[in-house]
Amino acid sequence: MDRQLVEKITKEVLNSYQARKGSVKNILAIFMGGDRAIEESLAAMRSIAKGFKVKAFITRAAQSVIGLERIKQSTGITDIILDDGKQNPQQLSGECDLLVIPTLTLNGLSKIANLITDTAHTNIVVGCLERGIPIVVARDAVFCSCYPLPAANSGLYRRVEGYVNDLKNMGIVVTSAQNLAQEVFNIAGQMTKKVETTIGSAGKVFATPIAKFGPIIDKCPAFKDGVDCSSCGLCVDKKTGSVQAVLAAGADRIGNFSASDSAKKFAPLIDHTLLKANATQEEIGKLCEEAKKFGFASVCVNPAYVSLCSQLLRGSGVKVCTVIGFPLGAATPTVKALEDRDAIANGADEIDMVINIGALKSGNYQLVLDDIKAVREATRGKILKVILETAYLSREEKIKACELAKQAGADFVKTSTGFGPSGATVEDVRLMREVVGPAMGVKASGGIRSTEDAQKMVAAGATRIGASASVAIVTGQSAGKGKY
Repeated sequence: MDRQLVEKITKEVLNSYQARKGSVKNILAIFMGGDRAIEESLAAMRSIAKGFKVKAFITRAAQSVIGLERIKQSTGITDIILDDGKQNPQQLSGECDLLVIPTLTLNGLSKIANLITDTAHTNIVVGCLERGIPIVVARDAVFCSCYPLPAANSGLYRRVEGYVNDLKNMGIVVTSAQNLAQEVFNIAGQMTKKVETTIGSAGKVFATPIAKFGPIIDKCPAFKDGVDCSSCGLCVDKKTGSVQAVLAAGADRIGNFSASDSAKKFAPLIDHTLLKANATQEEIGKLCEEAKKFGFASVCVNPAYVSLCSQLLRGSGVKVCTVIGFPLGAATPTVKALEDRDAIANGADEIDMVINIGALKSGNYQLVLDDIKAVREATRGKILKVILETAYLSREEKIKACELAKQAGADFVKTSTGFGPSGATVEDVRLMREVVGPAMGVKASGGIRSTEDAQKMVAAGATRIGASASVAIVTGQSAGKGKY
């Protein structure tokens, strides 16, 4: 088919889609019976209800745990549907332009992830998925407050993280209660500037809204004045009342294993990597076969091989990870975002971007934030890891880079490209974990060549390992020296 004709049709469809997004009016909110971060969830729904017509579907559990009157008084929502088993889920899912779940529970999470429709509310969710209606969920309430939050190396933590990733892979936006309203406004089009269109080299079409900075960053006096972030109180992890929400959001990330686990159990943490310039198709094919055999989290390849890996790994459960702005990080935010869109159009599931290292070292933090933010918006619904290239940075610069990545909404911070002067160190991983806390993942990469190396990184706080010596790591061997 003529490429110009394809682009013309695509733009017309996306213009229509953008118009529909900008005209979002009817939002359906499903309240499940979670009991964590309720105040933040109700406050978010109050903000949303001021800009849209919101109908609330209140499950029986929510009626018991949160209470009908509390929901009505705290949110200002008057159009209420009580779950009595008589509703028509198909009708409800067809009447809304956007679905919001402010209090997602563990039961709800597992049922949605497995497409189980034995309740009215999960039936509504699946109906929205079938119709392509955007869905935003806050997952703070997944773990009941009557129990302590599970450790990052527990089986429960990893299982929940798997469910959360299942939701993301279905296109559901998973966020915190603190950021719920912002995500809804972004998706609804109130903050959307335009829709960028890319036809990937694999022939697929991909579009994404480019949002302005969220209200927290735009209005943050601490960030603008360059003072300590804790003086502001707007950011979720600095706000005393939201600490539990941040901790709960930690289950939104890749799980952890203790250093005492056997070598093979590192496989789900590993991005099996081949990024050398002279990598051949045969080598990429072998990489994918090894990833399937050992059950690695992903293969990490250059963008040119994303489409091939996507085909070779289809149905295997192994993700396709690629690199953006690699390895120097010196491209502009616009170019990185375009590169990102093309990679996702070709089948990328996860994105590892290199920050603008020179801008960071020059103290131009706004440019660094713009850089990450541009790729974050282009990567909506996918995992984003931000490569700091720690070998070039001072301790203070590493801390600042982690703070900016967290502020921009990245999912992980990552140590190195493997092409710099040196790779991951235990000290850097430990520092990065201290800065980002439990709400983000930390990827250690560069020079990890044995099970012992991987154990040290995980013990320091790494939740993902980037390595070309992956097979040696999971078989208890050593691959000798190497940069990646």
